[in-house]
Amino acid sequence: MNYLEYLEGSFDEKTGEFDSEKAKKNVFDRKEKINILLMGASGVGKSSLVNSFFGVDKAKTGDGVPQTQHLEKHVYEDKGLILWDTKGIEAADYKNTLNDLRIALDNAKNEAISSKSLDGLPHIAWLCIKEPSKRIEDREIELVQLVSKYNIPVIVVFTQTQFESGDDFIKEAKQIFANRNCNLSIKNRYARVNSVSYTLMGGAVTIPVTGLDDLFELTELAFPEGSQNAKLAFEKAQVINAEKKLTSIINSCKIKIHMASAAAGTAGASPIPGSDAPIIAAIQSTLIYTINSEFELDEDLKRSASIATGILGVTALAQVGKAVVANVLKFIPGAGTLVGGAISAATAIALTEAVGHAYVKTLTSFFDKKQLKVILPENTKNIIDTFVQIFNPVK
Repeated sequence: MNYLEYLEGSFDEKTGEFDSEKAKKNVFDRKEKINILLMGASGVGKSSLVNSFFGVDKAKTGDGVPQTQHLEKHVYEDKGLILWDTKGIEAADYKNTLNDLRIALDNAKNEAISSKSLDGLPHIAWLCIKEPSKRIEDREIELVQLVSKYNIPVIVVFTQTQFESGDDFIKEAKQIFANRNCNLSIKNRYARVNSVSYTLMGGAVTIPVTGLDDLFELTELAFPEGSQNAKLAFEKAQVINAEKKLTSIINSCKIKIHMASAAAGTAGASPIPGSDAPIIAAIQSTLIYTINSEFELDEDLKRSASIATGILGVTALAQVGKAVVANVLKFIPGAGTLVGGAISAATAIALTEAVGHAYVKTLTSFFDKKQLKVILPENTKNIIDTFVQIFNPVK
């Protein structure tokens, strides 16, 4: 990938201006995504399941985009998470829900064929059934049968698990699905979860959150061949397994750093009129936004710009040996410009690699494994100081 493809319209070579909003859109477009189809009647606990599993407040977002009367999509850009949520499946006209879902899946499949990518289709389906109901409805059978035609793996999620008292129902439910030819899609993927802890007997007994780790393992194993990007996105988006989440984020960052470094190399090797340093700066700024996105950091413009500016100042002074005005990015009011001579391809690659890996280590040092997120200090200077301690400039 050359620098023009990497920057993808976010940098104007004539004016030297960097469009941060365009860069951040490019970052999201390139981010690995996981599409999950949520199936089940209202009141079965889909929202609490999503909230607990992904750390998002689906019940309060109100950001779902209606695809049809019976299907809604929720997009969480920072996580690369897209939820397809069925509506009205418990109503008398649930056949309309099935038909709307069929149309949506057909459209997504056709788009996938034209783009030669399966990212538009749901990668996984979670069928949520309230365990205390002790019933498997025909509509639930039909949902499994429908998605099986699109080769979407299904995990049956029994919510509000009753533990031992629900064992007989679970056994019966598995038999019902087997008798209705649903085994090919489900393949014995059943999870019993309780997404929210609650108390009984006036607080004397606490029923804990349980089963989410089982759901994580079942889902992770369900991804078919060719869905490695979706699997990676799933591992990054979840908040159940801290080690897996952090490892997946770091591994994804390594790929993104390599892409940015390759682009920087083409900028350093190209005969660009004037200084190529602004282009390298734009590439590294985009890389910083990319790493922020991988760590699910809030993309506050001023804060992200301040971090990027501080890092560019450190690296430019340490490596390029050229004068750098503190506010290098022109979208900051009153910003100056980055000046300097040509940077060799080898130096551009090595410098970008060093910047990327040092910034990943910086954010990793602030990653809280209990809350499963990066908690940055309020003072941006503390972030830059940590980066400076880690950054190992190329010689």
